[in-house]
Amino acid sequence: MRALRFFMASLFVATGCLSAQTADAQRTDHLLNTEEKAADAAEHPYKPITRKQKYEYSLEQMFSGPRLLGVLARTTIDQVEVVPHAWGPTAPALGVRVASQFGRSFAHATIATGIRDLDHEDPRYFYSHKKSTFERTRYALIHTFWVHNDNGSMMPAYSRFISDFGMPFMAQTWRPGGVNVPDALRSGAMGLGFGMGMNIAQEFWPDVKHALHLGPGVDALITPGTIH
Repeated sequence: MRALRFFMASLFVATGCLSAQTADAQRTDHLLNTEEKAADAAEHPYKPITRKQKYEYSLEQMFSGPRLLGVLARTTIDQVEVVPHAWGPTAPALGVRVASQFGRSFAHATIATGIRDLDHEDPRYFYSHKKSTFERTRYALIHTFWVHNDNGSMMPAYSRFISDFGMPFMAQTWRPGGVNVPDALRSGAMGLGFGMGMNIAQEFWPDVKHALHLGPGVDALITPGTIH
């Protein structure tokens, strides 16, 4: 428990530092690009969504292309490493691991929605509409931890931190071995990394679909929409 308290304290300190740094960057950006940002706001006005829409969006994300690839990747790793060991390496065990991953996604979405209902976060990912690969990747990484709220302004993604570290404890209730704090914290840290990867995937997913002739690329989108 001492390790857990230390970790959570460090997490909140890091979140505070990130918030301060991002706020400073936004103030500077506002001073340097006032006309550009005003034009962008006029062209792409922010429109909040309801509580029900937030939850529906979170559930839809469970079956989006990037999320399904992520579930497949994590299931494959667990199958190869035989984690949990009690499930074994057989073909039926693969099905159990797939179901477990979807159960974890559902638990994650449920926890995150509850937090967003309290702090009014917007779960949607908004495309950057930037040109260079570096700027788009940087945008995706920053917006893993810094999101819109219902007023259209920005705030720390508390729902991500709480759901990423709360979901492993919930998932351990149906996995063999019971609750293991170090494993849960490690899984939470992996969840943060997974979220960063998912944001990058969402940013470039329209380009992938366009390359496969499955839809328009980001440049063809009229508004900073979200992945559907």
